[in-house]
Amino acid sequence: MIGKINYYQILGVPEDALIQEIQRAWRKFVKENHEDVVPQGKRQATKERMFQINEAYEVLSNEDKRAVYDNSHMLNGGSKIELVRRRVRKAKEVIHRDHAQVTVEDIKMIGSIIDYLDRKTQKSCFGWMTDLVCERPEMVRYVVSLSFDEQLLGASSHLFDRLLQKAPHSITWEKVYLYGEDILGIAKKEDKERNYNQLARILCHRVDLARYFVYPAFQEQTSGCESCLLPTLLRIAPQTMTQDMFNDYLDTVYSMRWIINSQLRSYNEQAIAWILNTRPDLVRKPEKKKAPMELPYPLRS
Repeated sequence: MIGKINYYQILGVPEDALIQEIQRAWRKFVKENHEDVVPQGKRQATKERMFQINEAYEVLSNEDKRAVYDNSHMLNGGSKIELVRRRVRKAKEVIHRDHAQVTVEDIKMIGSIIDYLDRKTQKSCFGWMTDLVCERPEMVRYVVSLSFDEQLLGASSHLFDRLLQKAPHSITWEKVYLYGEDILGIAKKEDKERNYNQLARILCHRVDLARYFVYPAFQEQTSGCESCLLPTLLRIAPQTMTQDMFNDYLDTVYSMRWIINSQLRSYNEQAIAWILNTRPDLVRKPEKKKAPMELPYPLRS
């Protein structure tokens, strides 16, 4: 607790917030307070604010630290298990309502609990929202994140397809950015590839957002995924890749040691060749060789 403001107030989340809500709030603050978007005169105040935000996030994102914090400040009285059960029950009630009675808060509540639902209920929720998109177009922008959750969870429903068909304009660059970040946390390679392919589909519908797909395309390659985001980007919007972006990618590739990551390094060298073939104006900076480490004195000779 900093002064009289508790960590929940700093992040702007309720005391019963789930970890997904806490993560999203923290990401939003990081993006809004990045030094690239803050005027020079406000950077010192922003640094102090980010110190508080990071301190709050460090505690609330860790279940053990959060429990100690809640107990010491008499917060969040109900148990997390009971909180989840209440929200699951409410989610099941919401998806049986008439679409005309659904509110934005209902959609947000389902989004906060979607990871805790069983596969059958998840599919029911996504199917219900697919119909909602058709009947109430004004609600489309509130289900974009859930359509990405559908893909991340591998649900066999059609919310994402319907969104691309009916309202691709509702997808914003912030949503694309967060989707790319969530893909990084996927464990299985085939699931990652499937989601990068879905990013490529979004790019085809939203070429105006192409610059925000450049770094996810690099992440696709550095993770070794054989999906089509980078080829799609190079085919329809290669001009969005800047020299600075390319340099950042080269730095990541150069950090892959041939002796350890030979296959992954070779795959990324091929990607570099694709990029330079499409954008010959980009310059490949030379790789800096690390100086050999000198042995401590007793081990010399």
